[in-house]
Amino acid sequence: MNPSRSESWSGGRLAGIDALRGLAALGVVLYHTVDVTRDGVPQNFLRWPLLFLHSLTSFGYVWVFLFFVISGFCIHLQWAKARSSDKPHELRFGSFWKRRIRRLYPAYLIALTLYLVMSALSTGLKVTGTLIYDVTMHLFMLHNLDPKTAYSINSVFWTLAIEEQLYLAYFLLLFLRRRWGWGPTLLVCAAARVGWFFFSHGVWVVWGVGVPVPEAAASHWLTWALGAVSVEAAFGLIKLPRWCSNLLVAAGFLIFAAGISQVFPVTNKDGLIHRFCWLILHPAWGVAFFIIVNRAFAAERRWRAAIGSIGTPRLVKLMAGLGVFSYSLYLTHNLVIMESWRFSFPHGPNLVNALFIVTPATVAFAWIFYQFCERPFMSSPAKAQTTKVAEEISDTPQPIFVQGLMPQPED
Repeated sequence: MNPSRSESWSGGRLAGIDALRGLAALGVVLYHTVDVTRDGVPQNFLRWPLLFLHSLTSFGYVWVFLFFVISGFCIHLQWAKARSSDKPHELRFGSFWKRRIRRLYPAYLIALTLYLVMSALSTGLKVTGTLIYDVTMHLFMLHNLDPKTAYSINSVFWTLAIEEQLYLAYFLLLFLRRRWGWGPTLLVCAAARVGWFFFSHGVWVVWGVGVPVPEAAASHWLTWALGAVSVEAAFGLIKLPRWCSNLLVAAGFLIFAAGISQVFPVTNKDGLIHRFCWLILHPAWGVAFFIIVNRAFAAERRWRAAIGSIGTPRLVKLMAGLGVFSYSLYLTHNLVIMESWRFSFPHGPNLVNALFIVTPATVAFAWIFYQFCERPFMSSPAKAQTTKVAEEISDTPQPIFVQGLMPQPED
């Protein structure tokens, strides 16, 4: 049974989704900035608080799964919006990829060039067959398919290759969703993860060739598809069970996934437990963030209705402003961290440098990069929307906590 269309979202930019995107980007930045200070923890009364902070930020990699959910949400948005309005919407492969390439590839290419130039200036680069192969794999965003190139040049670019490959899989996902509905389609996405795991194992056993598993798009198709499910629920095309927006359930999945992540590394890599943990670990993170995205949308719909004349809560505004240029932040933060020795205090505490110098520097550089290397390639409507978000951030200050911002589930 479909929910009432009057209760669904009619479209427009969602500050809550932008805020989650900004939070995810900041979490990844802290993961990389704080991690490099792990060996500098002092042996005094600050030791345990700092170790706790290190342990907390060590889970920063999981924000990647929130990015995947949000990506599925945004890519499926146009189709869901048209479907909710009973308007025909034909998704054409050529026009879809033209928009994707124009929107994402120029900034990626500029960032890739910056990394290569800085590496050449720092350590020197010899033009070899290996380097040409590496750069070519990155140019075509296939580097995540080879263990030798997955983490080269920039260790975070492998997730961008996954995104591009999931865009290709979107056409198959849409076909399956139309033909069978979401239940069987999600089972196919889950089967793709299992199938890729055994495919990789088989290739290694038979030919001795390593095929990346966690870095493969098939391994994360289910998580990405959950975002598409979420946006259909937002437009009122489907009705999700109540647990799909229950933060207690999300917390349970987060704790469950965190527990598995601790067990996973100490088990026999060829054992059944290790394989089982790998198969369910990433989907567990994905389900948790799927619930959080649903709850964020439900919360925004309610506080918009309750305080629409007042404005967006300040905390959401702040993180949404960061979310606007989160792609640039993701593209460039490793570059700033790599060069941070040039501007951080050489004798200052490592953690202080990481939190109060390097992290703000990554955000500042990303904003500049966004203005000159990402925003010029955005479509006019997208520019208008991001400008509106930026203007809202500078509005009259609003209360951070507003009644209804995070409502409890209805009885």
